[in-house]
Amino acid sequence: MDYFLIFPLLAVVLVGAMMLVAYTRKGTVATVPMTKRRIVLRSAAPPQVVYGWLAQHCPPGYAIEDADPSRGVVVFSSKPNLMTYGFFYPAAVYPEGPGTRVDLGIKSKVFQYGPLVTRAHRKLAHALAALTQSRIEGD
Repeated sequence: MDYFLIFPLLAVVLVGAMMLVAYTRKGTVATVPMTKRRIVLRSAAPPQVVYGWLAQHCPPGYAIEDADPSRGVVVFSSKPNLMTYGFFYPAAVYPEGPGTRVDLGIKSKVFQYGPLVTRAHRKLAHALAALTQSRIEGD
């Protein structure tokens, strides 16, 4: 076998293995902690109502992986596609004054950095803001 074919073949095998890991990886409240990268949503609704909306309704293209009502945390996920390996999105609900604050994090199912992560994070934040009648801080 020629050496110039080894590297592309190795890359295909590596990407295939990472896609398999991404498709099979499941997220739970215990295994997907809140991340440093966060988007904050603020709502005038009470925390119990916002948590109920998050735990029972999921925007199209996402799945609810796990929820912990005692901690007010819901973990969403997106599937891998041609551009990303998919993500986990921990959402933590906190009471804040008369309303609610939601911290939305993002964690790749395998590893990924850059503008595609930011775009995926903002896309879910906007969908959740519409769902929970919230506004995105800094938007």
